[in-house]
Parts: sequence; structure tokens; C-alpha cells
Amino acid sequence: MFFLERGTVHVVPSNGSTVVATLVAGSFFGETSLFLKQPRASSVCAATFCDIFELNRTDLFNELQRRDFDLVDTLKTFSCIHDENSRRNKAIQKSLLDSRTPGTKLNKLIHSDPTTRNRKVLEIFMPGSVFSFFFDAACMVLTIYFLMSVPYRVAFREEGGGGGRIVLFDLVADVFFIADLYLRSTRFTFMRDGSICTDNKAILQRYLKSGMSIDAISCLSVMEIFAPRLQLRLLSLLRILRIPFFHRTIRLQLSLRGIRLSLATNVLGRMTLLYVLSNHWAACFWFIIHRYVERRAKYTWATTDCPWGAEVGSDGCLAKWNETLGEHNVCNMDSYQDCYLRSLHFSLATFSTVGYGDISPVTIQETLFEFFLVLCGACYMACFIGAFGVYLSEGDTMGFNSFKDKIQKLKKYLHYRNIPEDIQTSIIFFHHCRWRDSQTLDERQTLSILPEQLQLDISFAVKQRVICLVPILDSLSDIVQKRIAHALILQVYSIRDNPIIYSQGDIGWEIYFVASGVVSITLPTDFTELDTAGRANAAANKEKFDSIGLILGAGNHVGESCLCSESGVRQETVLAGTTKVELYALSKENLTDICRLMGPEKGRNFMQALLTRNKKNWHSFDKVEGIADIWGESANAAQRQEQNSLGRNHSFFPWSTPNTAEPNARGTTVRRRRMSRRSSSQGTIEMVLKELQNEQNDSD
Repeated sequence: MFFLERGTVHVVPSNGSTVVATLVAGSFFGETSLFLKQPRASSVCAATFCDIFELNRTDLFNELQRRDFDLVDTLKTFSCIHDENSRRNKAIQKSLLDSRTPGTKLNKLIHSDPTTRNRKVLEIFMPGSVFSFFFDAACMVLTIYFLMSVPYRVAFREEGGGGGRIVLFDLVADVFFIADLYLRSTRFTFMRDGSICTDNKAILQRYLKSGMSIDAISCLSVMEIFAPRLQLRLLSLLRILRIPFFHRTIRLQLSLRGIRLSLATNVLGRMTLLYVLSNHWAACFWFIIHRYVERRAKYTWATTDCPWGAEVGSDGCLAKWNETLGEHNVCNMDSYQDCYLRSLHFSLATFSTVGYGDISPVTIQETLFEFFLVLCGACYMACFIGAFGVYLSEGDTMGFNSFKDKIQKLKKYLHYRNIPEDIQTSIIFFHHCRWRDSQTLDERQTLSILPEQLQLDISFAVKQRVICLVPILDSLSDIVQKRIAHALILQVYSIRDNPIIYSQGDIGWEIYFVASGVVSITLPTDFTELDTAGRANAAANKEKFDSIGLILGAGNHVGESCLCSESGVRQETVLAGTTKVELYALSKENLTDICRLMGPEKGRNFMQALLTRNKKNWHSFDKVEGIADIWGESANAAQRQEQNSLGRNHSFFPWSTPNTAEPNARGTTVRRRRMSRRSSSQGTIEMVLKELQNEQNDSD
């Protein structure tokens, strides 16, 4: 049973066509299965971000008993509420069925969608769309372009070039950012509490809080085309404050496309970008001090920077002093790019705390700037080294290096315990295959912190290929397939390193489903290793493998005889027949639990199918005796006869045993089942109390 603390959920029927109810904070759901142990009649889907608390059946009844609640009255009250809800749901279903009639008011009300056209227009602006991904990437690239080009042009533009010459590319970029300002304030939707918000007012309010003012001020740089001497292009540098937003958005977009960047990689990438920008800006400001602040100073870092040993302020220096004008020129090198390289050389040496000394400050302004640069460089280098250390540490603790370290520890342990070489090879081979498939050594431990339903969904997504390969499993319902997928355990064998899956006479309680590769079956010739039941069943076992063959491939299963065995002794030997054989093991205990949840009819049919069919090949048409009664002995003979008749006429599998029942068997069964439903309505509460008492005794 679930209690909704925050958020909104939709109740959807089994066909998933229409939302029949919407539950908000303070509601609860799932009480039918809690009290009556019935399968879920509807699906509940989160409409927004939700906080949900789960209450276990045993915990609830224990608490009710501790507080001296009358369980009989409680169950009677719930039965009345359940009947009312059932009648209401039937009425809703009938109304929904009537609404499908074209031309009715209900049909127009439900199926008319005036916002369809708008949603099609907004589709490219939805979160995670391809357009939004490339749009954010273009914003990031153009922002970095302005952060690099604007300081460079201020510091190293040609003499007499005017106040910042506007190139065509800059004008196109300005138009792009103006369009970005409009689209982000009106069009780009966002996720709020797990749902997509398309309200224009909410979009504008969110953009106002996240950085609209920065983008608006930065867009004023386009006015430089009308007033070039005002240096309005410098306003575009404010977009550096939007770099974290673009980085976070692009990271999310890549994650949605299956490209996941680790936290250490992100930190190292941000630090690298900051390092490049910081050195570039330091080089530009270092030259700006020489060019604008100290234009009439005879001795600056540029006039004293003479790489070829020339006299200070002469032609062999970075800048030349002019006695007539009383000022130095801007750059005495062949091009301004050479001056930029010398400035960048100084910023790199100072920022990295190396300090070669070939370029040094001369004036007070230059000395103060160098102090600031050294302090920032020391702090930054500490951060950069720390980020790089985290990146290397992540590779050692989570990547392939971690796997190699664990394998080395495993080898030391196997060697210390004097494990035979062939077994050591098999163990190492298994772990290598497991790592290549899942990049983890313990997949269950990785999923253990997640809710059960999410664990089932992930297990099914990973092992869906195996479920589809086995026709018996592929015909089951979705929830049963998910439970089976979660219970399957991967085992890898090889004809060279680990050929024996199990041998005759071994004790085992697992069924193996072949996912890839080929296995070979060897029937026993010496029956002394088998138990009494195995020796008695030897002839039937030989007939089974004569029907399906001794070579089994993907989609087949072996070891199913443990379902009707009391000792678990294997009746055959199974060997790997190819270089790599992937098997998924399902224990009898887990299978029994799954069949118990399926109910007596479907559970027995499922076990019967595993024992009489292999892939789509039949090897027996007789009912297999000896299947454990996991549903208790409370069912009377009439109910068992009903289940047997249903097993033949309403088969759980579409390709199961042919219908050989009498023509009127189905009608008799239906009438008997309806009579049973009417007669058992009063005994439901007693059955629930009895089952609860049995569970309490087991736990005690």
C-alpha cells in the first residue's frame, strides 16, 4: 500500500488508454492487494515529481493487532469500500466505452484537443529535443568565442583600426543571441516536478530568475555598430556567467542520449576551460597595461623585454621608445600575434607558478598585477591538481583499473587457498565476461538501494533479450516477466576453461535458460549415481532428449527436473559446447515464489509448461505429477477439478496442450466458477485472517 506525500499520480486501466482518476498529496492506493492479495487491477503512473511511502501488509496488521483493532470489522469495512469502488470503476469504464462513439458530447469532450497544433509547434522546444541540444551547444561555442575574441581585440587590435571593428561573423552571432533571448523567454519549455511546463508566463518567470538580465545586457553589444568608440562589445563578456548553465544543460542533453560523463570528468573539463580562459585574459590584460596605462612610461615590461639581448627600448625589444613623441610604440615585432605569444608566455609561466624571469614587471602597476596573478595561479593550480587527482582516482576505484585490482586480489586469494588451476581459470573467465557485459562485478548490490519496482524495470530492460528468446517466458504477463528477469542470475561457461555446467549425480535446484552459445547433453550409462526417483525416471528422461535433441541452443532450458524432485539429484550431464556460453539460472525457490504470486491456475500451467516443453518443441503431452503444492491444501476437490478443466480449456499459453475437453466443459466451468464466487464472498475475511496467522507463525 502506498501513501502519496507530495506530487500527483494518474490511475490508468490495464489497457492504458485513459486516465480514470488523479490522486494528489494525502491520497493512498494499492489497498486492494494489501487486504485481499489480488493482482493489481490498474496502473498508477507519476504525473509529477512524487514522494511516496510504502506500507507492508505484515507491518500494517501487526500494528493493528498491537493497538487491539478488530481485524474482522476492519476487513468488513474495507470490503464495503472495495465493492463501492468496484461499482464506481465499472461505471467509469462504461462511460469511457460510450465516449468512443463518434458524435456524442462525451466523445467530443474527451477526444478533442485544441492544443494539438500548439504542441506540434513547441515540439522542437521540448526538453531533450535535438534542436534544443544543438541550440545550447551553439550558445556555448559562441559564448566562448566572444570571451576569447573581445579581450584580444581590445589589447591587440591594429593601430588606427578604430574602436573595435565589427566583422560579419560578430553581427551574425549578435543576431543569434537576440533570437536566443526571445526563444528562452517565450518558447523553450522546461521540466517542473517531473512534468513539462509549457505555460508562457511560467517560462518567462523562470528565465527572469535564471539569467535573462545577463543575456539582455549582453545583447546591447550589437549597438557598437552605431557607436564603435563606446566599446559596447565588452558587454558580451558578461556571458561568462552563463557558462555553468550551458555546461549543465549540455551535460544533461548528452546523458539523455546515452553519453554519460562522470563527475570527475566534468570537474576536470570545467577546470581546463577556466585555465585556458584565465591565461588568455591574463595575457590580454598584461598587454593592456603596457598599451594603455603605461603608454608614456619609458621603462615597461615590453620595452625591457629584449629576447636578443638588445638595448632597452631599442629595435630589438618588444616595444621601442620614441624620444621625440615621448612614448613607446605598441608592438615592435613583425605582427601583433608575436606580441600576444610573448604575453601568453608570461601569463603561463606566472600562472603555473614557474616564473622563468625572462619577462618581469617594472612599474608598480605591473608588480601589483603580477602579485594578483601569482595568488590566483597558486589557488588555481591547487584546484587543477585536485581535479586531475580525482579523475585518476575515479579510474582506479571505478574503471578498468579497479577491476584489474580486484582480479589481482582474487588471484592472490585463490593461490593462497591452493585452488586447482582449472577452477581458478574458470573463475577468472567468469569475472572477465561479467565485466565486459555489465561493467560491474556485483550487479545486485548496485541495484539494491533502488525501490523494488525500479529494480524490476531495470532487470527487465537488461535481460529482455533472454525473456524473448524463451517462448514460455515470452508468453507471460509483463509483471511476471519482470520478476523472472530480476531473479535470473548470469552464468558464463566455455568449452575450454569451464565446460561443465553440472554433472549427473550433482545436487542442484536451478533451471538454466540458454541465452547464447550451445550446450550438449550426456545421458547417464551408470545409474548408481542417481537417486531412486532418477533411476525410475531414466527412461522418460531419455525419451525427452530423444524428442528435443542432445544439442540445445539459445531459447532452450535444462535442469527443469528439479521442479518435481525431492532430492535435487541431476539426471544428466550438461556441458558447454562453444567458446562462450551464457546461461541464466533461475532457482526453484524464486520460481516457486513467482508461481505463488501468479495464482494456482497460472502457476501450475507455467510449471507444467516448463516440464513438458522446451522452446517450442513438445516432449510430453501427459500431466507431470509431483509438482509441489505451493498454494496450500485449502482448496477442495471441486476447485481442483475446476482448475484442471480451466487448464485445458483456458490455457495460459497460446500454444499449450490441445483442447480435448468435452464441448460443454467450458460452460459448466463458468457456471461453477460464478457459483463459487457467490458462495466464497463470506469466507474471504476468514481466509485473509488465516493467511495472516500463517505468515505470523512463519515469522515467529
